Amino acid sequence: MKFVCDKCGKEFKQQSNYESHKNRKTPCKIVKKNNNITKNDKLKVLSLFTGIGGMDMGFDGEVIVHKDSIAEKKFIKNKYKITDFVVLKKHNFESVFQNDILLGAKDVYEYNNNKSNYNTTSIYTLISNKYKFPKADIIIGGFPCQDFSHSGKRKGFDSKKGHDLKETVDKNKDNSRGTLYKSFVNVVKIVKPKIFVAENVYGLLTMKSEPIKQIIKDFSDVGYDVSYQVIYCPDYGIPQTRKRVVIIGVSKNRKKKTLDKDWNIINKNKIECHIGKYFKHLKEPSVSKDISQQVYSKAKKLSKGQGQTEVDMNSFAPTMRAEHHGNIEFRRFNNSTVNKNESSLSERRLTVREAGLIQTFPPDYIFSKKKNMTAYKYIGNAVPPLLGYLIADKVSELNNKYFI
Repeated sequence: MKFVCDKCGKEFKQQSNYESHKNRKTPCKIVKKNNNITKNDKLKVLSLFTGIGGMDMGFDGEVIVHKDSIAEKKFIKNKYKITDFVVLKKHNFESVFQNDILLGAKDVYEYNNNKSNYNTTSIYTLISNKYKFPKADIIIGGFPCQDFSHSGKRKGFDSKKGHDLKETVDKNKDNSRGTLYKSFVNVVKIVKPKIFVAENVYGLLTMKSEPIKQIIKDFSDVGYDVSYQVIYCPDYGIPQTRKRVVIIGVSKNRKKKTLDKDWNIINKNKIECHIGKYFKHLKEPSVSKDISQQVYSKAKKLSKGQGQTEVDMNSFAPTMRAEHHGNIEFRRFNNSTVNKNESSLSERRLTVREAGLIQTFPPDYIFSKKKNMTAYKYIGNAVPPLLGYLIADKVSELNNKYFI
């Protein structure tokens, strides 16, 4: 006869040993019981529109930021090798699936992650082919934003760009880039996670057609309570004037049915950190040994248009955009009057490394193994890892409160 602990599952052949185990002063760790997830289990994360892994890093990765970006000291694990940078404690998540159609983004993700289950088939095609997604507790992703962005044509759901950026949208409007959020909804419907997080641009709230209302309705219709929050990145230690909509859904199939007021609101880590602190350790491209610091756009300065401004070291950088086409902002102008202590240095635009730091990617994140500027786009597309970390913290809270 075997004696089994109903908390940790350990087996004993003798009852005396079993009784000693039960009566010991140090409590044993609680594990799965009756198929319910407990606080000691890693939550499985399924990632859609993964890109180079900004949001994923916040859930299942090592987030490294300047110490002045962190108000919650309990988040800090230890100091990093670069002065004034810190490594944050990892959350209790495990990434089990990643998806994006950009092959180059997959390459960057895998440069930096030992474990990868990255699929580059369009999510719309996967669903059409009845792909078997892995089981997951959480689904995350930033569905395509170009059709809602203030810097784009703002076609919204009427986008003429295909779901795989190749097909021309014809009769079936559900396979356009602007309706890919519906594929996100379908994956939620299929996998039935406890919680999902969808991130997108502020433009979702400013279009006359009010796409946010339809998006929330569609997610709600598959069994979720859904709400959103507008995040202004400088308020949360992220050194750029990026404004994002974070949509969170909680399954109605939960233990505690009534949600608290403002249950979705991220209110931790309210702090500001200027971009100059992130750049202090960097060497100029001409002497740096870092490939990502050696590369920057040589596009000429224009009299108007995006990317013609100078980044102020004592303030926040502009939003890193997905569609730079070389017109990323200037690191400094000749004879700068903004960054006076750098007035003797040559005029140039931001490097790939500097763009990555503005997005709070780690100082040594590998964006490329060759000298090219492709990573500008991937960086602009990404969710800042620090924002991903704060979202993950909120998801962990929601799981502990409503599902355990």
